[in-house]
Amino acid sequence: MKPTSSRKGMSIASSVLGSGTRLQGTLQVEESIRIDGLLEGNIEQADGKDHWVIIGPTSEIIGDIHAQNVRVAGKIIGNIFASGNVELANGAEVRGNIKHNAITVEPGASVHGQLIANDHNEAPATKPIPSTNTDSSN
Repeated sequence: MKPTSSRKGMSIASSVLGSGTRLQGTLQVEESIRIDGLLEGNIEQADGKDHWVIIGPTSEIIGDIHAQNVRVAGKIIGNIFASGNVELANGAEVRGNIKHNAITVEPGASVHGQLIANDHNEAPATKPIPSTNTDSSN
């Protein structure tokens, strides 16, 4: 199933961190993910064709997000570094800076930080995910 995203955040993601889940540490993802729980740590998503990090309305992220596209409906205490789009839904709260290519802010969303447009001459904002291939027969 291919991950997709809609403007209302009703999306199909490759992975879901549910509302009853609490995770500490860096979360490395290669495709789209939806987070509805608590994450104390950073999210690092490999740059992809149309990948999204979707932060649901019940979620709280304490850490930075490095991704292609980010949709926020919950709370983030940290910075967002997006090489593509950032969408802030009604009720979203971001306490940190947002670096983006394009941004949409719905009424009722709040940002306590700076909105910084990407310089198209600099490197992408996302971080590459290190390969986990341990096969030494290459």
